[in-house]
Amino acid sequence: PDNAATLIFLADRLIAKGDIRGAQALAERALATADTMAIQAEAHFQVARSLHASKKFDQAFDAYTKCLSLNDKHTLGMYGLGQMQLQRTDMSSAEATFQRVLERNPKCVEVLRALGYLHARLPNTKAKALEYYEREMHVLADEAAEHARQTGKSGDHAMAWMDDANLFLEAGLLYEATNARKARKAYLAASIILQRQPGNGDHIPELWNNLGALSQLTGESTESVFSELNAAAEKCARVLGARPKQRTNEVRRLENTQRTIRYNVARFYETCGLWQKAENLYQTIVAEIPAYTDARLRLAHIAYFYRANSREALAQISQAIDVDAKRPAPWLMRGNIELQRKNVQEARRAFEHVLKDIAKHDVYALCSLGNFYLAAGKSESVRASSEANASSPVAKKSRDLAQQNYKRALEFFGKCLQLDARCVAAAHGVAIAMGERGFANDARRLFQEVRDAATSGLGPLTLCTQSSDFVFKVPQPPIASVQHSVDDMRVSSDVILWAGVNTAHACVEIGNYRQAILVYESCIKRLRETTLALESQTGHFVVQAFDAHGEGAGVSEAEQAERSKVARDLQLYLARALYVQAKSSKDVKVMRMALKEMRELCEAANVKLPSD
Repeated sequence: PDNAATLIFLADRLIAKGDIRGAQALAERALATADTMAIQAEAHFQVARSLHASKKFDQAFDAYTKCLSLNDKHTLGMYGLGQMQLQRTDMSSAEATFQRVLERNPKCVEVLRALGYLHARLPNTKAKALEYYEREMHVLADEAAEHARQTGKSGDHAMAWMDDANLFLEAGLLYEATNARKARKAYLAASIILQRQPGNGDHIPELWNNLGALSQLTGESTESVFSELNAAAEKCARVLGARPKQRTNEVRRLENTQRTIRYNVARFYETCGLWQKAENLYQTIVAEIPAYTDARLRLAHIAYFYRANSREALAQISQAIDVDAKRPAPWLMRGNIELQRKNVQEARRAFEHVLKDIAKHDVYALCSLGNFYLAAGKSESVRASSEANASSPVAKKSRDLAQQNYKRALEFFGKCLQLDARCVAAAHGVAIAMGERGFANDARRLFQEVRDAATSGLGPLTLCTQSSDFVFKVPQPPIASVQHSVDDMRVSSDVILWAGVNTAHACVEIGNYRQAILVYESCIKRLRETTLALESQTGHFVVQAFDAHGEGAGVSEAEQAERSKVARDLQLYLARALYVQAKSSKDVKVMRMALKEMRELCEAANVKLPSD
């Protein structure tokens, strides 16, 4: 009864059986009879474990500390101390403690999980957290492969070996901010694990909602998106139905989740071109929760773009502002709509209001104001060039104003790039300003960099164009974006397309017509491909699965008209470049190509040309 080693062994067994009080009594008795530092350290560790399990964290912290003071190489004692430091939110000490454990046990999944958890809750260390979570996944996969080898099984048994959905839920949450595909993959792994457990994960319908939303972002099939969102709605309704009718926090959480699922279904309907169905769902949401600003902004988007009702759109935005005047999104949408309506001063005031009174570092507002001053500079440049006397006071004043506006535009774009070095919209704006000021070669290189960055997904696709003149395109952020991730497929928001167009324009300015022709042709190809993709996304499945009342699904008339206009403009740009190249090189074949493009344009416009 007084053998300390035996008492420690028994205490360990009692903890495993859940008899915490008995384990603590035996550990304290072992501590009183221990006659060596190693035994005393182990006794303190068992006392600390018991106190830890009893949620007496301060006492457990002291016991773990005493354990390590007697044996500073006690690995489990270090791990327990790290947990207590986490409990005390002493993150730096906890990290140092866990790192000591990891040095001794580099494949310890518990320590990797703890370090991932720790860094996930620290500012600016999310990438480090993902690194630890991925290391844990690799360790578990290696263990699964080793187990399969020993048992003679073939194939991939990694997912069958893993049984902790929280690992993938935590990783998925972090991936959402950087990589939608990896986030979806992590959530899918979590769903597989949960479906093997009792309840099939019904208690977290948010998981299936996230899967549906991420499937939209990553371009999965419409069947997959609808299946996942439908599963989320069913699970949420099932859990709500099983809960008591009292307004508990759990019930409120589920009701909020149900509204979020409904909102994502509406966004899905928008993607499929079912505007009326989407509008009905948004109206249901705002009827239940008038303060649901995102739904109001989507109603404004539908009203303006698909109903051509600017009054209704602005009314919805005003209601969103009344709910939360300090939120930037409604003001930004108002500014963009006013810009589309040519109310440029109203647009400028909306953007300036965001920067002065709401968020002085809002990249979207900074970029919008940069675009505003770019357009103003271009307007003054055109006015100066239209003067018959280039040295007249009026022409000189317009040139000076143009330079001032370009300088202001560069200041705003510069601030954007200071806040986000990978902001494609700001870099695009800088390139336009350089091109308009005569630095066409430098602008061409920057446009190409912007195009490459957008193609590789390094920046947000937030540019559009309005002018069809043969000049650099002044970009505007799309009105559609009120969420961080938007499935906006309007041609005006295709940064890869417009960066390519501007690259070709710059090539023309420096006389490189051969390169301009190649780039214009690639832009025409991209426009055709994105148009086909948009038509297929709003096609057969959606009409069959959802359109029971005969609602038309597809691309809006305004979008169809815009795409047709852009196609004509691109064909005209190509014809001009071919003509100049043929004329300068005296190439008959290229001239025939130019005439062919012009003939097609004339036929499309019902203009008759001589047959020869």
